[in-house]
Amino acid sequence: MHEQYRRLRQWQLPGFAWVLLAVCVLSVHAILPAWILADKPTLLAPVHTVLVVLHTLDALFVWACVIWLSPLLERRYPQDLAPRMVVGLLAVLFGVVLIIIAVYLYLFPAVTGRPVQLASQYMDAYRALMVSIFIYGWLLMRDYANAQAARALSLQVRTDALATDVDRSELAMLEALIEPHFLFNTLAHVKRLYRTDDAAADDVLKNLIAYFERALPALRKADWSVGDEIDLVVLYLNLIEQRCGGRLRYNVSVSPPSTTCQLPALTIATLVENAVRHGVGPKPGSGMILIAVTLSERELSIVVSDDGVGLRLSSGNGLGLATVRARLRGTFGADASLLVAPGASGGVCATIRIAIGSGHA
Repeated sequence: MHEQYRRLRQWQLPGFAWVLLAVCVLSVHAILPAWILADKPTLLAPVHTVLVVLHTLDALFVWACVIWLSPLLERRYPQDLAPRMVVGLLAVLFGVVLIIIAVYLYLFPAVTGRPVQLASQYMDAYRALMVSIFIYGWLLMRDYANAQAARALSLQVRTDALATDVDRSELAMLEALIEPHFLFNTLAHVKRLYRTDDAAADDVLKNLIAYFERALPALRKADWSVGDEIDLVVLYLNLIEQRCGGRLRYNVSVSPPSTTCQLPALTIATLVENAVRHGVGPKPGSGMILIAVTLSERELSIVVSDDGVGLRLSSGNGLGLATVRARLRGTFGADASLLVAPGASGGVCATIRIAIGSGHA
């Protein structure tokens, strides 16, 4: 609403200037022939005074319609020009006709001292009516074009900002995929295993290759599903479990209907990686990560919780969570949310909720 009235304030004075210009043009057009043809022309004869008053009242009525009627119609039909044009023109037509009738029935006899002759005043009334309709329609289309241009510019700005957020999110995701500590620690673990257990080292290396083969193309896939994400997360957790021995335990619970739901790639993986690095990792002793994905009639729910050091002692800077929020917002808008809170028994619980039917969910 504020945007509508801001636009009106920007061009209400130019609109008023246009209707006054129409008054001058119509008045001169009606009066000039009489001045030219009259033997003794008067500056403003009574009949001409009536015409000037008529044109001025018509112009003020049209301007009032632009100022007060147009915002009401825009709120009622925000995207449709046709109904706004039809309703507005009908209002102008009805109002101008009433003004013409009132002027010629009451003002004309009072000023000229004689009753009006409709045949002689027909063209003046017709011109006033047509010009009023034309000016209102032109001002309405001008306002509509300006509003559409402003909306297009605003949409372009939001699109550019969203594209920048997506680019940053994808870069952050790729950094998380090949995070140096994870990669180097895993390779160092493989190197140590080859000294003692070739079979175990081969198994870890095979899992690492499978993880990157699935993870690297993830951001380029348009049909990434919950099932794909869970497969990737399990590969990641297996690698961490193999590297950390018995320190890490995890449990994954996924309802079968939810596996076909689509969501941005690496969404769950980022939450799990955050739980490993900032929750279970700094905790002395063993840690547990729980992943639960459920699908109801209304929403898809994804919960990643850990029993780590908790929010207060976590050293995470929030970049991963901000990335997840940005990608959820870019895909689902306001229909998706990420809530991070302390867990019921310690640690951190991250919950994603996505309304069913929004975006790709």
